[in-house]
Amino acid sequence: MIWLRSILFTIVYYIYSLIVFILMIPTFIMPRKWAMIMPIVWTGGAIILLKWICNIHVKIEGRENLPSKSGYIVASKHQSALETSVFHNLVPDTFYVFKKELLWVPFAGLYALKTGCLPIDRKGGGMALRKMFLGAIKRFQQGQNMVIFPEGTRTKPGQETTKPYSPGIALIYENCKVPVVPVALNTGYCWPKNSFKRIPGTVTVRVLPPIQPGLPKREFLRILQETIESEQKKLPLPYDYKE
Repeated sequence: MIWLRSILFTIVYYIYSLIVFILMIPTFIMPRKWAMIMPIVWTGGAIILLKWICNIHVKIEGRENLPSKSGYIVASKHQSALETSVFHNLVPDTFYVFKKELLWVPFAGLYALKTGCLPIDRKGGGMALRKMFLGAIKRFQQGQNMVIFPEGTRTKPGQETTKPYSPGIALIYENCKVPVVPVALNTGYCWPKNSFKRIPGTVTVRVLPPIQPGLPKREFLRILQETIESEQKKLPLPYDYKE
């Protein structure tokens, strides 16, 4: 049944995505605030399809920890494509930091640029970090909110990240002087990395109290990683998980 639901979801999802992209073409030539309708509708529909077809539910905890004033960073654990859909519908006026290779995804890459997302060359070193930092400053000044995955890639659920988080977020935190909201989640149990299966269950996205600006970079990065990784261990399993 899981495989059947997964196949059905994939077929319906791609058809739905194509329809949304076609219908939303006019927003691409409109101001950014109108173009933002597309990712919100697209990802919101994906969450509904997961619920209806795959019986995957998303539980959001800690919404009250999101700052009321725009211009902040959401730093999240990254386990699947599901959380990108969640944040478009949870965090207002978002822009993402993502690997530049995703620009080659048809339609989605163009819309990512249109809506202000920041592609980064993970092999670009200091120059790439500086470009990301300058782009972030501009967007914060416009009242936008960043979503970033400080691990740099998706990780398997149930495994704590031991290597240090990317220093890019610490650079932005220090220079932009904005709060950072840590997020723990367990989406990878129901939407496994590099897997076709969509496994029924209730995933948890837990928004934690923000880390206020003013800490030294190293201390901030340590606190951020310890906060997220320790909270990961407290999340309930979406189902009776077996390796």
